[in-house]
Amino acid sequence: MDNFFEKLLNFMASIAGFLLLFVTFSISYTIFSRIAGLSSPVWIVQFNEYALLWISFLGTAWLLARNKHVSIDLLTSRFSNRKKLYFKLSHGVLGMILCLIFSWYGCWVTLGQFNRGIIDVQAVDVPKYLILVIIPIGFISLVLQFLRQFIKTLKELTRK
Repeated sequence: MDNFFEKLLNFMASIAGFLLLFVTFSISYTIFSRIAGLSSPVWIVQFNEYALLWISFLGTAWLLARNKHVSIDLLTSRFSNRKKLYFKLSHGVLGMILCLIFSWYGCWVTLGQFNRGIIDVQAVDVPKYLILVIIPIGFISLVLQFLRQFIKTLKELTRK
């Protein structure tokens, strides 16, 4: 199960990377087309907005798994190793609880958008649930990653 989840996180991060390349190249294309006096596609800004949302939620659990997320260790750097482990446990529990709440709310909002048939009307009409579905997916992957870290920290604590 652990290996499967790691592959899933890598896959999600790869999609985020491709979306980042899309954003980079599409914005570059828009700039160069304007310089050349050509009109740029009207859908580029819209899909870059969607891509930025998707990049954020596809990559967060992958970053958390590698401890590359933003953290401030001003306080925890002064803790003993045992206190650091207890802090990591509380961090994992709090992260799981918050991400579960956000995931539940994201599911609720996404299903509401789907059931009502809400459309995001811009250059290209897109069903709103297709844009928002990544939010509960991202938070569920964060819950699972926080759980993995919690179990790993618990094992470290019991060994000491």
